[in-house]
Amino acid sequence: MAEIGKVKPLDVFLKEKEPSHSSREVSEEKRPLFYWTGHPFVDASLVALLLINRKNSPEELTEEDIEKAINFASKLYARKEWSSGYIHAMMLPNSGILMANPSMAKKRTPEAIAQNLRSLLEESEDPNAPICEICGRRHSRPKSVYRSDFPLVGTGGVPNYFPSAKDGFNVCSHCLFLVQFLPLVAYKVGGRVLVMHTYPYELMLKLHDEALNDVRKDFLASNARDFKRPENFLFHLLGELTRKTERDDLWANASITLYYFVNNNQGQDLQIIHVPTSVLRFIAHASREDPRGWKRIVAMGWRKRPAEEEFEKYERSYANEVYARVLAEESILPYFIDVKNRRANAKWSLLSFYCSEVLGLDKEALEFIKDVGDRIVETLEKLPDNQLSRRVRELEKAEKLYQFEAFFVNLEKLRQRLGIEKPLMTFDEFATVLTSYGEDLNVSWRTVKHLLLFRVYEKLHDRLMKASEEAEEVEENKEVEIFGMGVEE
Repeated sequence: MAEIGKVKPLDVFLKEKEPSHSSREVSEEKRPLFYWTGHPFVDASLVALLLINRKNSPEELTEEDIEKAINFASKLYARKEWSSGYIHAMMLPNSGILMANPSMAKKRTPEAIAQNLRSLLEESEDPNAPICEICGRRHSRPKSVYRSDFPLVGTGGVPNYFPSAKDGFNVCSHCLFLVQFLPLVAYKVGGRVLVMHTYPYELMLKLHDEALNDVRKDFLASNARDFKRPENFLFHLLGELTRKTERDDLWANASITLYYFVNNNQGQDLQIIHVPTSVLRFIAHASREDPRGWKRIVAMGWRKRPAEEEFEKYERSYANEVYARVLAEESILPYFIDVKNRRANAKWSLLSFYCSEVLGLDKEALEFIKDVGDRIVETLEKLPDNQLSRRVRELEKAEKLYQFEAFFVNLEKLRQRLGIEKPLMTFDEFATVLTSYGEDLNVSWRTVKHLLLFRVYEKLHDRLMKASEEAEEVEENKEVEIFGMGVEE
């Protein structure tokens, strides 16, 4: 048996394992000054610090970087257009830290604001105080925090706003320090403030970069290119970002939530808009793979269709039904086709991506419907133009299930008259067409109808438009004949 060595006493063993005092000091020095917290306002404020110093992560920030950010912000906040016109009016009413309270106008200087910010970082912790409700790393400051110092947290006059009717918000001095930089990266949209919280955080840096660039250029808060709707602005930014980065991994598990709010003495109001991950992937794919098609789809979302040169004006000013339905996780499949002009608005590849990624349609089922669409086209293309248009109109006008079924029955009879040997569909395939999307039969067949019309328009658009023009000429000639009857010479 091997000889067992001498066993050391426990206290000696633990002492040997303990890190030395110097090593503990090194580890303390390596700790970041700030961390991502998951709180939208604090994280956006941390983004401001990173963008000011052109850094990518909190671990890169140094004390010199923090001092640079303090000086940058305090010079802006001392200006009237920032203090009373923006911070006091929209975000932190009567802020004592940023001296936005109108009564502080004479004392408001960059030096005074900078000292207030430094004082927050220098505050000592009370070990008996509750843990910060935002970061969970430090003890909250003993002084109560209200909406004048942190957006949307209520006032001391309304104690029931806070849990257990406590007086104020439990937040540490570091998180409170960070949130003072929120005005630098927030966007002013339609009279409110817009903050975008994202995962991964890299995406947050990219989406708020424009806000800080506007501040550097104009010394004013960003007006988001005069967009009036937060969702319109977001989708516009996503399109630009996608084409610029060309990175699929950025969107693989991305999530974005918009916080659109106002916080002033007249009231507090917040609208939260969450963008599903599947929608983000679709928008990224559409903007990169078929930007013209996606633009046509979006244009269908306004009651009055904008001309090409009017698109940007509409996008900046008006709510869009396509955006609204996408955010509500409702189908936008009808917008992929333009029934009036009998045109597919996008490529089949974009339609396929939307159906599989957003609607959850099985890819095999989608390929089957595409194949059925090709069989329909095979039949219809043998008809003269006037009959072709009438047959397609049967599918367009099908608003009831029996009308949809009748279209296929009539088309099968047509195939027999035309001498096409292979049947349009078997019984089992017909049942699949009716139930290939979901268990709700009414939803299923309408989805298939839109997919089939897309395929027909994609393949036969030119002939269908020619037939429509000829039909209009015939109608005009009939009107001339009717008005010409009974006229005496």
